[in-house]
Amino acid sequence: MPTHPLLRRPFLALVIVSFAISFLASPLFALLPVYVESNLERSPLFSAGLRTLFLILGGIFAVPAGRLGDRLGIKWIYVLSILGPVFAGFVFRSSDPLVLASLCIGIGITQGFGSAGGQSYLISAVPSSAIGMASAGYFLGNTLGTSLGNAAAAPFLRDIGFGAVGLMASAGALVLLLGAAFLLPALTPDKPTAARSLGLSGSGQLLRRREVRLLLGIRFLPTCYWGGVTLLVPLLIYRHTGDPGSAATYSAVSLAIAAGFQLLTGRLCDRIGRWKPILVAASGVTLSAVGLTVFGDTVAGLYGFGTMAAATAWSLSTTMPGLLQLIAKEGERGKIVGIAHLVWSAGMLTGNLGAGALIEEGTVFPFGVGALCCAGALACGVGLYRHYANCESPSDSA
Repeated sequence: MPTHPLLRRPFLALVIVSFAISFLASPLFALLPVYVESNLERSPLFSAGLRTLFLILGGIFAVPAGRLGDRLGIKWIYVLSILGPVFAGFVFRSSDPLVLASLCIGIGITQGFGSAGGQSYLISAVPSSAIGMASAGYFLGNTLGTSLGNAAAAPFLRDIGFGAVGLMASAGALVLLLGAAFLLPALTPDKPTAARSLGLSGSGQLLRRREVRLLLGIRFLPTCYWGGVTLLVPLLIYRHTGDPGSAATYSAVSLAIAAGFQLLTGRLCDRIGRWKPILVAASGVTLSAVGLTVFGDTVAGLYGFGTMAAATAWSLSTTMPGLLQLIAKEGERGKIVGIAHLVWSAGMLTGNLGAGALIEEGTVFPFGVGALCCAGALACGVGLYRHYANCESPSDSA
């Protein structure tokens, strides 16, 4: 009797490694603005500037990383990305802007390898019939790892501080790097396309395809909003409460709830098709942005609509590997995954910088702009549904 695709070693190993990476790196991504304001006494715009470095480089390096995966094999591209949490841990042990910038450059490069390698590994290891739950499991490893990592970090932050937490994260990542080299099985590289360059050559041809442009719109627009949410909501909770641990607790709770929504979304994608979950998630993330615009100056509003943002944004992300698998032709998987991550990084960058600059004018401005971006993503989702409505099976177009 054949083994179910989700019970085979490649997928299970990927989920385990994804969980561990997120667990170890979680304090950086949730608490960087809190660390910068509480320990370095610098502004949110400084935090946004540090994030800018690894977001830009993560996007840029995702494209060559995806193409290297197509040629050389995906496993080692993904294993190299584990250096990211090593660098992330040392961020909390430095106050020198040049050292922080150097660490963020390293994080950015490894993030590009991680996104391109992880998603390429996923869509190569799992057939399309199970990609919904496989995507949910993959992203569940990410969100649950981030949630539990923040929950684990919260008491340590109160007792021993950021520096010790960072050191433990770096040491754990080094152990994980060695373990992943043995745990992850190698997969056969995708057949390369005619273009041999590792850069952006050939991307113009992809962008001339309407479905690719709509996909990138769904990646970019809500990510602008999510970039603002990840920067501002933990910071605003810290400002209201004066406790860094409360920001970590919020991140843990919101991402734990998001994990449940990811599983539901993945199951629905496999049962009723991808389109209804895409459109419902895009509508939900838009509503969360409206809620933060109106109630973002209260702790209850930040917790409630911030959690809603996490649940719906991660639900929307859960549908992306299936769309990538649908849109990519033979030999294009690594390239399209890389370009999609480049656009995601651009969205996170835009959201971080915009939110960091606008927050001092009040919460209405950054979250209001985010609501407009999410509405645009919903329009892209409708457009992509219409594009494929007449050329897919009924289960896909449901």
